[in-house]
Amino acid sequence: MSSAQITASAKGLTWTAKRIQAVVACGLVAVSFGYLVLGLPYAAGYGEFRMTLWRWLVQTWADPTWQHGALAGPAVAFLVWRQWATLSKLEAKPANVGLLLVIGCLVAYWIGYRGNFYYIGYASIHMLTAAVVLWLWGWRHMKALGFAWLMLGFAWPYIFLEDTLAFQLRYLMVGFTVKLLNLVSVHTLQEGTALVSAASASHAQGELFSLHVDGPCSGMRSLFALMAVSAMFGYFRQRTWWRRALVFSLSIPLAILSNMARILVLVFGSMLFGQTFAVGKGDHYTSNFHLLAGIAVYLVALAGLLASEKAINRLFGREKPLKLVEDSPC
Repeated sequence: MSSAQITASAKGLTWTAKRIQAVVACGLVAVSFGYLVLGLPYAAGYGEFRMTLWRWLVQTWADPTWQHGALAGPAVAFLVWRQWATLSKLEAKPANVGLLLVIGCLVAYWIGYRGNFYYIGYASIHMLTAAVVLWLWGWRHMKALGFAWLMLGFAWPYIFLEDTLAFQLRYLMVGFTVKLLNLVSVHTLQEGTALVSAASASHAQGELFSLHVDGPCSGMRSLFALMAVSAMFGYFRQRTWWRRALVFSLSIPLAILSNMARILVLVFGSMLFGQTFAVGKGDHYTSNFHLLAGIAVYLVALAGLLASEKAINRLFGREKPLKLVEDSPC
């Protein structure tokens, strides 16, 4: 056997050994994450009653406000898949700082377990995914997977925001809507987070419409869903990170505007067809018109997203969008 053949054979054995190591490492990581998320009863916030983080996620995803979280996993898997060819070409350069982060994340996970606080569990699992990538593969792999890692954040439910951000969104949205209605001579009063038609010569106060913007209509549902969509939209349509961040940041005002559009549809629907037809009867009956008005939220939001991208391209020059699959992952 010639020296060239021996060298080629040695390289082949080395490549096979590295591949076996990578498979073993991925297997161990998958088993560890499976146990932490699927197998270990973590916390429930009520005494010693515990359930796994996965069970918590599934229960929370059943809530319409957080159901977009169920799509975060498939979205992350797609982002990793589309870059598989690029990742396979990168040389693994494990970073020791990753091991320190792994230990820190596991300690945080244990603290959350002992304290019966599942938000610490969510945060530690999220950080642990980045720490493992750094530890086993290095910074170049982590940089390539950075956006996928950020998108994983949409999987977690941030229920604590419902008592703070949700109310602020409702109050802000109702205030803007009242000013807009008064501007177009539809005289309206604001009572907390409710819109009430003002008294006039022909109608008593609240006779034309009296709309209470409750928690489900606060805009939280469309806000987080739109944030996830705008993040993906900006990632594929723009190349530079500051422009992607700009597209993402626009999701917040667009969510407010789109929910204002829904309220306006309900207000004018109540004025034209009556409040029972346009809205329904309290919690017992929600009209089909009310349900269909929800479509206005996403139509306005998506139209605003497209218009924002065109404005950015016109101001700063057009960037070539990313392809869904730039390289063959096989």
